Amino acid sequence: MKFRATLLTLGLMLGAVAAAHAQGQGQSQGQAPGQGDYQQRRMQMMFKDITLTKPEQAKVDSIMAVYRAKMPPRPAAGTQPDSASMAARRVIMDQQNADIRAALTKEQQPVFDKNIKDMQAMMQQHRS
Repeated sequence: MKFRATLLTLGLMLGAVAAAHAQGQGQSQGQAPGQGDYQQRRMQMMFKDITLTKPEQAKVDSIMAVYRAKMPPRPAAGTQPDSASMAARRVIMDQQNADIRAALTKEQQPVFDKNIKDMQAMMQQHRS
């Protein structure tokens, strides 16, 4: 159960990162000050040691925009999301990650996979 909660939390954070990256902004509407910086760091972690060409970056941005539009609305500040919303976000994030991975080269894919696993491990360690 703890692992599932960690994955859902990671999914929520990755969704926020995807939204910030796709918008190309450090801070978008409705974000607390400093949250955009955090989201940029998360995006940097996803693509650590991966250099995207302009066409690859455009493809990733396009994928993120599609999935950002599919995300359920975020709960009001200070409110925990319900389990159905969290599960929906996790499914969408998993699909997004799979599509992003498919857009990467064979050489980039294992690096992306490692980065995602490292992020998950970091989240699990932080929760412990």
